[in-house]
Amino acid sequence: MIFSNHIFSFKRLSLSSGIGSFSSLVQRIINSTIKKKSLLLLCFSSLLIFLFMNSCVSNSTEPEPNYEPGRRDYVWTADTIKAYYVYFNSIWGKTVNDVWMVSLVGSVLENTYRYDGTKWYREINAPIGNTVSLWGTESNVWISTHEGRIWKYRNNIFSSSPQFMYDGKAIDFFSMAGKNDNEVYACGGKFMPYNRDGLLYKYNGSSWQLDRVLKNYGNLYKVRYSDKNNRYYILSYIDNKDIADTTQLLEYDGITVKSILYQDIGENFTINNIDGYLYVSKGNKIYRYYDETLNAYLEVSNPNFRGQVWGRNKNDLLIQMQDGLMHFNGSDLKYILKFPTNTEYGSAALVLERDVFLHAFDNRTGYNIIYHGILK
Repeated sequence: MIFSNHIFSFKRLSLSSGIGSFSSLVQRIINSTIKKKSLLLLCFSSLLIFLFMNSCVSNSTEPEPNYEPGRRDYVWTADTIKAYYVYFNSIWGKTVNDVWMVSLVGSVLENTYRYDGTKWYREINAPIGNTVSLWGTESNVWISTHEGRIWKYRNNIFSSSPQFMYDGKAIDFFSMAGKNDNEVYACGGKFMPYNRDGLLYKYNGSSWQLDRVLKNYGNLYKVRYSDKNNRYYILSYIDNKDIADTTQLLEYDGITVKSILYQDIGENFTINNIDGYLYVSKGNKIYRYYDETLNAYLEVSNPNFRGQVWGRNKNDLLIQMQDGLMHFNGSDLKYILKFPTNTEYGSAALVLERDVFLHAFDNRTGYNIIYHGILK
């Protein structure tokens, strides 16, 4: 199920007033310390102020690399996880030797699995139920839950946050993303009909704190971070009672929430971060968001397209299909994996430097299948 949102804005801090305060401070310092200095020094100080002002208002992005077409020569294997009707919804990993996967459905002992480079195994030391999403760094892994808690794994030890509540109910943390060990965001709301308020929590390196309550936004159900502009992108969903459900794409810089796209539900709508850029899948089209513009990039005419896109860069995209996985190399789309009969797409994938992990579901057995593709 998806979740929702509306329109709400925080008061924007005035950039011009900030620069004015800085200029006044610098001018007072100049007047008190260089009264008898040469005009050249004064001009130099003014130049510094001018450069500072321009650096504050500039939001330009660096030129993109000249990407080579992505490779398609994968060797695929399939691992079956025989946990009956456990449905994995999030996968994360930094290296092929330590991949994590969690499921919302299933017993505590079946919720968390790991891959060690050779095989998948249950993480029996994880006392965690109702797991929803994963995110991590070289040092830590965070696991969010459906019951208001966020767990951290560090040095082989699991520890839990307090249970976070809102209006007397445990918060559902649907998604997480971050910059480093000292800045991680978890977004969520209340998993119930007609919820109106979105919740954003922030980890500051030692504890989780409520960062924002987004009134009338509905549930915040996906968050991604872009290191190209140091901003977070959030999808929200409002389950409306008498009118069409609505969803919205938001941009958050840590101070201000900005609406980028707002629409009624009725077609695929999801986001992902690929090589630091935001990719938006809407209907049968894939957009790239950069320079504060949503740019149409790729149209997928195949009716089996299911909305998700992952990848390494714009010339190396993996496209989720009902019956497998397609690849875009910058010029054309081609299947690189086809599922057998009675197997259908899952909701999670992980793309590493040479490896791809893709979740699928066997409708005959109720088991999960994890496809692992390795470039030759």
